[in-house]
Amino acid sequence: MSYITSIKKNTFLFLATIGIINTFLAIIVFIYIKNQQKELLYHSNFNLAKTEFRETNKAIESEIRQYKLILSTLKETKDLNRLLNGNKDTIKYLKEDFSDFVKASENIFQLRFIDELGQEIIRIDKDNKHITKIVTTLQNKASRYYFKKTKEIKNGEFYISDFDLNIEHGKIEVPFKPTIRISTPIYRNNEFKGIIIINFLASDLINLIKDKEQFDVYFMDNNGNFLLHPDEKKNWSTQRKTNYKVKDEIPYIEELLNTKQKESIDKNKLFYINKVHFTDNDFYIIYSIKENIYTNHMKENTKSVISFFIVIFLLSIPFVLLGAYLQSIRMRILDKLINNIPFPICLKDKNGLFLIVNDSLAKLYGYSLKEELIGKKSYDFTDKDLPYTSKRKDDYVLKKQKLKFIDTVTLKNNEKLYYDTRIIKMSFLGLFNKTYILGVAIDITAMKTLNEELQKKVNEELEKRLNTERILSQKAKLAEMGNMIDHIIHQWKQPLSIIKVTSQALEMNLEFKNLSEEQRANYIKTIIENVDFMSDTANDFRSFLSPDKIKSEFTIKACTDKILKILFLRFRKQKVEIVNNIDIDIKIHGYKSELSQVLLNIFNNALDAYSEKEEIEDKKIIINAYEKDKNLILEIEDNAGGIKEKALNHVFEDRFTTKDDNGTGIGLTISKRIIEESFKGTIEIKNKNKGANVLIKIPI
Repeated sequence: MSYITSIKKNTFLFLATIGIINTFLAIIVFIYIKNQQKELLYHSNFNLAKTEFRETNKAIESEIRQYKLILSTLKETKDLNRLLNGNKDTIKYLKEDFSDFVKASENIFQLRFIDELGQEIIRIDKDNKHITKIVTTLQNKASRYYFKKTKEIKNGEFYISDFDLNIEHGKIEVPFKPTIRISTPIYRNNEFKGIIIINFLASDLINLIKDKEQFDVYFMDNNGNFLLHPDEKKNWSTQRKTNYKVKDEIPYIEELLNTKQKESIDKNKLFYINKVHFTDNDFYIIYSIKENIYTNHMKENTKSVISFFIVIFLLSIPFVLLGAYLQSIRMRILDKLINNIPFPICLKDKNGLFLIVNDSLAKLYGYSLKEELIGKKSYDFTDKDLPYTSKRKDDYVLKKQKLKFIDTVTLKNNEKLYYDTRIIKMSFLGLFNKTYILGVAIDITAMKTLNEELQKKVNEELEKRLNTERILSQKAKLAEMGNMIDHIIHQWKQPLSIIKVTSQALEMNLEFKNLSEEQRANYIKTIIENVDFMSDTANDFRSFLSPDKIKSEFTIKACTDKILKILFLRFRKQKVEIVNNIDIDIKIHGYKSELSQVLLNIFNNALDAYSEKEEIEDKKIIINAYEKDKNLILEIEDNAGGIKEKALNHVFEDRFTTKDDNGTGIGLTISKRIIEESFKGTIEIKNKNKGANVLIKIPI
């Protein structure tokens, strides 16, 4: 008994399967909910981040506005104006003014007046103990960036440096002094006189920006390095040349900076970013939700999700057990259903071992009970030429999913059975690496026998039809030969008469011995010329009646002239004028004799039409041939009255004729077949200009 009919095994398999599926779905849903919670947390703090960014900008702007006001006040003092006008005595008063401003502001630690040559004229410093002093050892700052950049701006404008660390005598001052420099140029009568510059300690401003309850705060300079970082050793990485790159912690920072959205939304839901425009070079403030807040939030949600799925799984166990029981019942029903199908059916594992078979297959294999076949290897029966015994076909199905073929089984009494066999690869959701091969063989013996009989009858009927067509074709050929012989007789009448008269004259003159050498030569010449004419005529008819089935290149004019020569006497007798507008250079590759046959049919039809309408006086056939769009266009037009409209759509049908008993009805049918099959072209007939118009189009 196979595992499929075992209720216990089925129950376990079904329970395990449902459990795995449930767990798999739980993981997927958990990941989905976790991502949703992550996104929800990100968006719930998005407005808070925007508010914090806005407040930060206001704080920076307010701080800078205060120092701009101090610079504007100092620039307009009377003592500075007197100093610039050459009164050196006022410098001591100006130093006192500068000192008062430094003492009054907690964060200003340096205030200087630098002349147009970059030389410090007044310098007030405040040390770490907040002691203010007037510096007497002055330096030239003409080469410093802040002097150069301030010198370049207009009167009334301000230069604001980047966040950096204060440098004294070429070295970073320790302890670190986060510094922002604000300066403004001094002009008198549009002449540059120097600058006033404030160095203020940005520590309080930075602490205000960094002190966020919800976020860790990062500053990034325009070089992609960290200005500020929650880990202090990564602060001021550009100046300290530690080069801690932001992209090492946020690999997609460039993509985040280049987003085209109005608000910089991180697709990974980790960071908020804001661009600050106040300083010389823009810098960026980056927020990320603090790890402890993020972790606590996700833990709470994780507990809720896990608890939910545990409850769901426990509640599903009774349903799983019930489903497993019902599944085992369905398997029993399926087994009975398969067993009642009259065609051999089996289910094998990937090693060819029979797992399910029905009575039809067991009987075909020579077993009285199907249980005797279950568990046996199908490849052990290869020598009996039975269905499902080919390992090669099973291997193919395991790679390509399915296979369809016809099996032929020869019984002991030499009776043959035919099966339309299909083999299909099946997997039970890939669980336990179980792969099966399903085989269905439908007995088509009766159908195949019937088809063979039908095919035999079809072949017989087809042979009869072909014989009929051959007879009709031969009849048409004989009719054409009759017409040719009639033309030969017409062509030979005159030369035969001439030969007869000339021979009689020659005989008479010989009898009366009244024949000169010149007369004899003339008589012989006349006879030879007429014999040659008759020979040429015979050759023309013979080449038409014996078509060559070898393709060759020929000119359309040569082919047309040949047919016109054969029908010459008939044209002359019926007084039909030929207007031949064929370009002598047009060539085509194909069967010349077959195209000649088509032209002969068309010309004969036109002449037959004229013979029925003697009242037409100006009888004319116009032939045009030209090349267009890589096609040969051959157009033949007469003025014989055309074809009746009701017959026009049937002229190419087999055995249809407008000549009553005088036509076979296959001339145009054969012509259409030749043009379409031998030349891959088209032929059509329509009424035009009081006659029939035949249009033939052949690819060159």
